[in-house]
Amino acid sequence: MVVYLDVLIFENSIVNTFLLYITAQTLRIKVKMRYLILAGILGGLYVIVLIIPSLKIFSCLIFKILAAVLMIIMSFRKKNFIFNVKALAIFIMYSMLTAGLCFFIELNYESDSLLNVFVGNTSYKWILISIMIIYMFVNRIIWFINDRKLTQKLIYKIEVVFKDNEKVIKAFLDTGNELREPITNLPVIVAEKNLFGNIKLDDYAKFYVPFRLFDGNMGKLEAFKPSCVKIYIGNEVVVKNIIIALIDNKLSEFNDYNALLSRGSI
Repeated sequence: MVVYLDVLIFENSIVNTFLLYITAQTLRIKVKMRYLILAGILGGLYVIVLIIPSLKIFSCLIFKILAAVLMIIMSFRKKNFIFNVKALAIFIMYSMLTAGLCFFIELNYESDSLLNVFVGNTSYKWILISIMIIYMFVNRIIWFINDRKLTQKLIYKIEVVFKDNEKVIKAFLDTGNELREPITNLPVIVAEKNLFGNIKLDDYAKFYVPFRLFDGNMGKLEAFKPSCVKIYIGNEVVVKNIIIALIDNKLSEFNDYNALLSRGSI
């Protein structure tokens, strides 16, 4: 039997990417697709050890598990040991179910079987791979549309009022943002620094707002207190005293908003 290595690597890369994708869905976590694809390719390359006799030593169970561990770490990039063990167990379970499904189809893939009548001359492997690709593609589109809808519902128009002018900004209500300035205990809105390029911020009280990221890193954001901030909620306008913290990075990939509202702002 002739085996085309490039085709074999491609098939296994797609299958591994799909298994990692549904593992992420089972765990209900958001991951970047490029990490799943890279991990899937790594798993696809592992089939080389099953073909080349001199690499047969790497085909034992311990190396297979090690390859799966590397794929999990590359995909999810988590340091939590319990999470990685859980993800590994789910990934292996889905791998075994997929292998069992392929074995079942292989046994029943006969010339006079109903399966063969349905499939015809097309390889069932390519049909399964096509289904996997379509599922990931359609699922990503649906997720993107729903995410955009949710994002738009949480975007508010705010007006930062200064002594002699005002600045209108689109702000996203970040429910995980509970920042408050420790001295005044006022809520904090995080905004892109370039929005205030024409404003003399030195004329306003300056603050430094401490923050902590999810990974444990800490820092301080330079901030100032404008005259007031108007928040448009439906037909109502709420006027509040709020601290504006400045950040150099873009907050929205699609420029949907330029600031993050804290829960205390609404």
